[in-house]
Amino acid sequence: MAKKFVTSHDILLDDENATLIPGMVNDPSMVADADGNKYMRGGTLLTADKEFDLNNDGSVVLVPTTDATVAQGILRQDYNILDGPVPASIIISGTINRHQMDEDTQKVYTSELKKALKAVLPKISVVDRY
Repeated sequence: MAKKFVTSHDILLDDENATLIPGMVNDPSMVADADGNKYMRGGTLLTADKEFDLNNDGSVVLVPTTDATVAQGILRQDYNILDGPVPASIIISGTINRHQMDEDTQKVYTSELKKALKAVLPKISVVDRY
């Protein structure tokens, strides 16, 4: 079987005016794909049981959420979490492009979600640029 390579889409439009914080990410409920990989997709909303931005020792692991009211950040690009938690780049402010996300992640960003997201991550702007 030929090895399949996946291109990671960077959803951040402007590095210079963004704030990114390194953090650990994982999704224990995710099942491996046909190639044996587990990709968390760029644009995934992330949350944790405590504030990850106040903790830089790697002890807080962010997990996916579809509830914008508990979001602590947004995953900048795709990460393979096959072997468990991995270090990742988490966006807490900046402009992200919904059309750089995979189709399933794009669908999460409804008008209602974007409005709710503004309450918890007020410095995030979501645009739809092709």
